[in-house]
Amino acid sequence: MADREAGRGGSRGLRWSLALLAAALLWLLASVTPAPFTIERPGPVVDALGGIVEGGGEAQVLVISGAETFETSGEINVLSVAIVGTPEAPVSWLQLGGALLDPTRTIAPIESIYPEGVTAEDRAAAGAAMMRSSQQQAVAAALHELGEPVDSRLRIVSVASGGPSDGVLREGDVLLAAGGGGEPISRMDELRAALAETDPGASLPLAIERAGVEIAVEAVPAAAEAGATPVLGVTVAQEYDFPLDVEVNLGDIGGPSAGAMLALAVYDRLTPGGLTGGLRISGTGTIDGEGRIGAIGGLQQKLWGAARAGTDLFLVPVDNCADLPPRIPDGMAVAPVATLREAIDAVEAAAAGEAPEGLERCRAGEFVRSAG
Repeated sequence: MADREAGRGGSRGLRWSLALLAAALLWLLASVTPAPFTIERPGPVVDALGGIVEGGGEAQVLVISGAETFETSGEINVLSVAIVGTPEAPVSWLQLGGALLDPTRTIAPIESIYPEGVTAEDRAAAGAAMMRSSQQQAVAAALHELGEPVDSRLRIVSVASGGPSDGVLREGDVLLAAGGGGEPISRMDELRAALAETDPGASLPLAIERAGVEIAVEAVPAAAEAGATPVLGVTVAQEYDFPLDVEVNLGDIGGPSAGAMLALAVYDRLTPGGLTGGLRISGTGTIDGEGRIGAIGGLQQKLWGAARAGTDLFLVPVDNCADLPPRIPDGMAVAPVATLREAIDAVEAAAAGEAPEGLERCRAGEFVRSAG
């Protein structure tokens, strides 16, 4: 009898050992097997009115020269999203499992972040280019709000191989006019309007400056699908001639979504008195030179980043209303805004102890679903 009991005990011990061994092997397999997904998590939060650690020291995020600036207080925080997992260094299934249990993280298919053929280096370079453009737009928007005239021009950054403008336009060309009437263009909205008015299959006359010489060319814009606005197949940057110099240092943060907060910070530094009243203001949104604020991606992660930074007021693009979660972190007011002027009004209201127009604007249906 004792021998049989010992045998059963030994069998149970063997089964437990095998189960533990199987679990360990599964854990090891999950930790080394790449998953076709990325993880989005809250990234760095940088105060545009403060400093950033760089090279073992601290550098100012915003440096303005050539104009009178004013002391301010509080914070105007730029938010970001960190992407974990690249085609070259994918996440493991074990990391993915951990992300499922973390409400601050979102899992996305890797091809939605890195389309086929796009590397992490490619994405970083594109993000840096978009950030440079965003900084220009932010300064232009702040000066526009201040009533300062700003000259601009549209420069071709790249031409798609085999696209509508291949062999017609070149990198470095400056667009001067578009359309049969030779209407001058110097802003993106003017170029979009000219393209929208072009009939399918019709050529669009363009006046350009190339190597200092003005020449006339024609391109046939193409639409990706029926009913869509035709495009030239080029990447265009809107450049500005500013009456001052603005240097922005946000470290490794890239992309266009810092534009709205940078514009707010530039406006604050160029106007007497502290705009924030000492409050912590965080937010996100693209911006154009006329101060229009547009939708961004990664809103959930940015909201968590704002909460961790102790934000008093969170500025969100109206176009992202549908992306807001059902529950907003306690103690943080949210103000949907569509323009820099609305953002300034919301901050001034909060600084005065008043409640800025909030989520009731979203519930009133003044939004569209974000495209990401």
